[in-house]
Amino acid sequence: MFVVNCVGRSGGLILLWKEPFAVKVHSYTMGHIDCGVQHEENRWRFTGFYGHPETQHRHVSWALLRRLSRLSELQGLPWLVGGDFNEICYDSEKYGGNIRPPNQTRAFRDTLDDCLLQDLHGGGEIFTWVNRRSLSNIIFERLDRYTATLEWRLLYPVAQAQSLEFFHSDHRPILLVLGKMQALPVKRGHVLRFEPHWVTEPDCKEMVEKGWTKSESSISLKDRIMRCKTTLHQWAENRFKSLPRQLKIKRKKLENLKTQALWEQNVNQIGCLEKEVENLATKEEIYWKQRSRANWLAHGDRNSKYFHSCASIRRDRNFIHGLVSSHGDWCTTKSQMIEIIQSYFTKLFESNNSTEEDRRLITDCVEPKIDEHMNSILCAPFSATEIKRALFDMHPDKAPGSDNSK
Repeated sequence: MFVVNCVGRSGGLILLWKEPFAVKVHSYTMGHIDCGVQHEENRWRFTGFYGHPETQHRHVSWALLRRLSRLSELQGLPWLVGGDFNEICYDSEKYGGNIRPPNQTRAFRDTLDDCLLQDLHGGGEIFTWVNRRSLSNIIFERLDRYTATLEWRLLYPVAQAQSLEFFHSDHRPILLVLGKMQALPVKRGHVLRFEPHWVTEPDCKEMVEKGWTKSESSISLKDRIMRCKTTLHQWAENRFKSLPRQLKIKRKKLENLKTQALWEQNVNQIGCLEKEVENLATKEEIYWKQRSRANWLAHGDRNSKYFHSCASIRRDRNFIHGLVSSHGDWCTTKSQMIEIIQSYFTKLFESNNSTEEDRRLITDCVEPKIDEHMNSILCAPFSATEIKRALFDMHPDKAPGSDNSK
């Protein structure tokens, strides 16, 4: 336990920890406690933060956070920051009362951006503070949060901060869960997808031609595509068994060969290994770019870490951490979420006993937008030119649905 004593009745911070966390406090003020953390095999920094309660002095807190960020960069450690920042990022993080001045919230956002800190909110009620006034004067705000650098998020890719219930306080406790979240039971087979980095292999084109031409001339286009896909994936499974593992082994071997004692003896081998590492690194970068959906950034500058973070954050954003029931309760267990989903869609698509007359009254009010000429164009058979245009207008790394042509 580490304590920063209060001054009179204001201020005061406390940091508590237990196994398996090993903590060493590096610095502290009335607004922060900064420490190093050893958790299992992971080593990182944690800063418990308290933003200045007075708006006119809030800039002092942001300056402190930026100084701590520079220290984190010098140490080269992943960084987690959590606490009561006494500020919101956006107007949507406040309900009731006066609207925050734009420059005030912008200063907070700019600070987080400058410190490369990303929000870790995952589930539960968004508002963490309430003024406990009457209903007409009540104010809710999100003042408490956890944020982390990209390096820390890669250490704990499924970590999320959950807002708990108010208990004898005007602030909600924020629980940071590092471990693996429960997922809804989804049964699905391995989806076979085309990987863009395959085209960097000289024999990729040969495999496409082999899969396409080995079919009988009378076979349909759909079946020809399916056979081509099967040939490609059989080839890829043998060629690219474990890309990250191959890259790690090659880099380690290259590092060993570059030691002073072995450098002159292995010049040719080092040159070959460097080309192999470069080739594998390019494939890895393309692999993560496809999964990141970051289409605006071209590969080529070794953006693998950025693409990997985009993919991880996208996966976390798409993850269902919990659902609100019809009674307003936050539910996180599998059985509860399955029941909520089933109940919602059952009610959504069930009949409300409407009559033909009721439906006619509605359809009569709908003004037709498609005339006879437009309808004839829409109903006309597709031409080869239209199909080619639609196909070539698609993004090269995307497809309308899964690759099994369903």
